[in-house]
Amino acid sequence: MNNQLLLEVKELKTHFKTERGRVTAVDGITFHVNEGEIVGIVGESGCGKSVTSQSILRLFDEKYTASYEGEVLFEGRNLLKESLGGMEDIRGNDIAMIFQDPLSSLNPVYTIGYQIAEAVRIHQQVSKKEARLRAVQMLRLTGIPSPERRVDEYPHQLSGGMRQRAMIAMALACRPKLLIADEPTTALDVTIQAQIMDMIMELNRELNMGVILITHDLGVVAESCKRVVVMYLGQIVEEADVQDLFDTPLHPYTKGLMQSIPHMDGDRSLPLHVIKGSVPSLNNVPKGCRFAARCPYADELCLSRMPELSEADNGQKVRCWHYEQIK
Repeated sequence: MNNQLLLEVKELKTHFKTERGRVTAVDGITFHVNEGEIVGIVGESGCGKSVTSQSILRLFDEKYTASYEGEVLFEGRNLLKESLGGMEDIRGNDIAMIFQDPLSSLNPVYTIGYQIAEAVRIHQQVSKKEARLRAVQMLRLTGIPSPERRVDEYPHQLSGGMRQRAMIAMALACRPKLLIADEPTTALDVTIQAQIMDMIMELNRELNMGVILITHDLGVVAESCKRVVVMYLGQIVEEADVQDLFDTPLHPYTKGLMQSIPHMDGDRSLPLHVIKGSVPSLNNVPKGCRFAARCPYADELCLSRMPELSEADNGQKVRCWHYEQIK
């Protein structure tokens, strides 16, 4: 069964006003998510992954700080043209988000149950009693033990894993059509990480919910995603089906990320591969290919002209002048 197109991001740009002038944190991003599909977004810190996800929901201060260009089409509606009231109806209802740090995202002065029930009451106009029952149900669904007791506890009374589960319960309380999971397993131990990802994948199947998964963990991407978007300094440098990306990465940056994964069956005496240098500042964006200064294959063309995102013979999209020669 072919699922319908759910979200289509077209040439999205996100600009911020800073003391040093305007910077563009997201520069011409184009990708899509279908119903029931999990799309991964990967890249180093500072590549624009989180800014992209928050731009979809227009979470930045548009009066003083941020401005957007392009289109974000959700079920055909351009969210960048929606009124603030229209966006409030969509956030947490049709599109929900799991943030990186649940402790800073949850309100410390309200109980977990109150915060989950509040989202339900705002969007679905049910009674307090029914909203509380939904909160207990969602806590149980996300695997929190004794949900009838935990619903009346405050964020500081829960462990890191349970806080993350509570965040997921809040995000899923209104049965969203699209879930944006921004590093949902950050700072959790390996066992809890696996449980959280299993739960997201199970709910994705049960609800036919589209998911944008932002992560540094390529192992998680390999196990859970259908397609992968690789970002570098605000741009997409490669996009492919997950199997194609792992079998034949085309962009030197993607190759570097793959080589940085430790292999259990490899020689542990050998040093782990490291991509030299670091992601440049947004105040100092290179003129040509943004990865050129760190790329072992870069030449004068790379340093002077930025390549377009082009389609390879196998359907992968790549932003590199020389990808055919460096396979």
